Amino acid sequence: ALQERHRELQEQQEELELLMNGIFKGVFVHRYRDVVPEIRGICMEELGLWVRKFPGSFLTDSHLKYLGWTLHDKHGEVRLRCVRALRGIYGIPEMAPNLELFTERFKPRLVAMAQDKEPEVALEALKLLTELD
Repeated sequence: ALQERHRELQEQQEELELLMNGIFKGVFVHRYRDVVPEIRGICMEELGLWVRKFPGSFLTDSHLKYLGWTLHDKHGEVRLRCVRALRGIYGIPEMAPNLELFTERFKPRLVAMAQDKEPEVALEALKLLTELD
């Protein structure tokens, strides 16, 4: 009975992951570039949350790249939400090995963001950079 329950739970988890990937591909991939900055910011917050809650599915370079690309957003609030999402991810030590390629690729941008025209973004970028070392 215990093995059967375990199998049922695994099947449910796989089904949920399929649904989440469907949402990601059907909604997120289109909305992270939305014309409304608030929607782009929400996308970054949620992606950060999904990565933290479901690292097996979302702690991948193919998902993290959206956070990296959005570090260049023209709106400060979107950049701020993006850096905060990254701080949440980097704040979990077990995730560090999966972040090496992302860090290598986007660290120069994070360093540049330490001089962001929005003081709050610059501060969050500095906090993230100090947490990386």
